[in-house]
Amino acid sequence: MKDIFMTIVLIIGIVISLTFAAFETFSADCGNVRGEVLRLHIPANSDSGEDQAVKLELRDFLLAEYGGELSGSGDLSAAKEHARELLPEIERRCTEFLREHGFDYGAKAELTDMYFTTREYDRLILPAGEYTALRITLGSGEGHNWWCVIFPQLCLPAVSEQHEKDDNAESVLETFGKPQKITVKFAVYEWIQRLFS
Repeated sequence: MKDIFMTIVLIIGIVISLTFAAFETFSADCGNVRGEVLRLHIPANSDSGEDQAVKLELRDFLLAEYGGELSGSGDLSAAKEHARELLPEIERRCTEFLREHGFDYGAKAELTDMYFTTREYDRLILPAGEYTALRITLGSGEGHNWWCVIFPQLCLPAVSEQHEKDDNAESVLETFGKPQKITVKFAVYEWIQRLFS
């Protein structure tokens, strides 16, 4: 009886060890993805129909004006630096855009590190965690937001078909595509993150 018990304990130990080893690799992959993307985050002024509509119009304007420029950066570091240089111009032009569309509130542009929960985007699932984001807050920023990945070029195809497919984007998609089992892994990963934070 003791031998059977010890065998069961040993098997459970091996299964737990293998599970944690696989999870550690998955966690490292999640960290790598967070370190390879620049997100665009646009919180609307409110959830009114007008505020939500202008948020989407401003999104299209931003992607047309700056999307190709930012996604064309050689790496994340260059994309962040270029975004930082453009912040005053982006903020000014977004505020002008809002004024031209009859809104009396402005926009605030910033490059910030912020927490995102696990999010699905097109063919991609992005793991929960801290990401660098180009955040354009419209007015009070209390409405629902819109987001995408601006580097590498993942959000542009949804808005414009004039941009060519980005090889970096495809490699991210290959790593974190949307089979069902990876969704479960992300849920567990997010739960463990919350447990230890």
